[in-house]
This record gives sequence, structure tokens and C-alpha cells, in this order.
Amino acid sequence: AESPIKTITQFDMNIVDSLGLLKVDFLGLATLTIMARACNLIHKRHGESLHLGNIPTDDPQTYELLGRGETAGVFQVEGSGMRRWLMEMKPKELANVIAMVALFRPGPMDFIPGYIRRMHGEEVIEYRHPKLEPIFKETFGYPVYQEQLMFAAMELAGYSAPEADDLRKAIAKKIKGKLQKHRQKFIDGAVKNGISEDTASDIFEDWREFARYGFNKSHAVDYGVIAVQTAYLKTHYTVEYMTALLSVVKNDTSKVAFYVADCRRMGIPVGAPDI
Repeated sequence: AESPIKTITQFDMNIVDSLGLLKVDFLGLATLTIMARACNLIHKRHGESLHLGNIPTDDPQTYELLGRGETAGVFQVEGSGMRRWLMEMKPKELANVIAMVALFRPGPMDFIPGYIRRMHGEEVIEYRHPKLEPIFKETFGYPVYQEQLMFAAMELAGYSAPEADDLRKAIAKKIKGKLQKHRQKFIDGAVKNGISEDTASDIFEDWREFARYGFNKSHAVDYGVIAVQTAYLKTHYTVEYMTALLSVVKNDTSKVAFYVADCRRMGIPVGAPDI
């Protein structure tokens, strides 16, 4: 078949980006196939019309399942490490799961125990300046998302949105020349807004460390939503969800064995192949 791609370029992605052209990465996700198959089965067996746009993310029973660590087959959260933290966290809402997706990586993982303590009111949250509280309150004072840094630069130092994005890139990629320019720009802007030079300097130095653990919130939200939606399907339509899951991983014997064992744990009989 003739390829739909008519033009290609050998320009480096960063050059294309700096020219102002749109750069998009497309990734396939087998989980979306699992969800689609599960929703088709649910419609056939129960008459319910579920799809990506209407699977609830605010169902208390779903969060109870996550808090029990019964996450085999649930997107992004079925590993033993993630299960352990979810059981300690006892998530109550989507924001908790989104934060866990962002934090469960080398580096930011160090913040998970503190995040959980603060979430449960067991640790005092402190901010270097009161204006930081509305921005970092959702993550209990921890700078988890790159977008938080951007909002803080706009709020504290009068950055425009493109300038804040340039700061994000400079910090994330540790571009020394840009960092020095932004440091002075941030301090000058913050002082104009009534923040002391020392406080502004301390905040910026905190952000230098941000490169080690900052995560893109929109990416974390996408994955967090799918994690909660797959947990919802497993909670309320267990047979249909596990059937769809097994149909997609059928060629991976270790995964089949793992999910069949989980079905049996839940009292769901799994028959042998019928040819």
C-alpha cells in the first residue's frame, strides 16, 4: 500500500521546535484496546454505554480498590512498588493518583512518604512565600509538576506564558546560559512585586533542583485518568474487564498466568481454550 507520508525531514527535532513548527510524538497504548473491548462487552451484557469520555473518575469504590492494592491489570499501578504506596496512601480522589503517577520515578520517589504524611495531616506544610501556597497546595507543598513552576514564575515575577515556558525548558534541560539570565530576570521581577531579594533567590535555587523531579502535568493527568478508569471497570465490571485484558495479552504466557491467578483470587472461573 502507498504510504500516506509524502514528505520527511532530517532536521533535528530541537531545530524544528525552535523554528516554531509543531512537533508531536504519537504513541500507541494497548490499554485503550482493552478498555474498548471491555466497554463493548459491558454494552452487550448489561446495555450500559461506556466509553473513554464517560467512565467515572469520582467513584468511591474504585478508590477503595486502589487503596487495597488490588491493582493487577490496572494501568500504570499494578507493580509491587506502586501497590505498596497506594495501600499506604489510600487515595480519595483523582488528584492523588495523578500525583502518584508523577512521583513514582527515580528522584521524586523520595517525596512519596512526605506527600502521604502531608496528605493525611501528619506533617506541617511550609511555603517560602504566601503566593506559592495556591500553586503548590494541590501537591501539599511539593513542586511535582512543571506547570506549577510556570504558574509560580508568572505569579511571583510577572513572567508571560512563553517566558515561563522558556524558564521551564532552561531548568529541565539545565541550559546554563539561559538559567543565569532567568535567575536575574526572576529576582528582578519578584522584587518589583514586593518579594525580598533573598527570598526570590532562595526560591530560584529551589527550582534548580526541580530539574531532577519536575514532571509534565498534562502527561500525568492522561495516565492518571486512564489508571482510575481501568480501576473503575475492574471494580464494577470485573468479568468483562478481565476478559478484555486476557484477550489482549493472550500471547504473553507470564501475563496470562498472572491475570488468571487474579481472576481465581476474585472467584472468577477461567475456562481452558475452546477450539
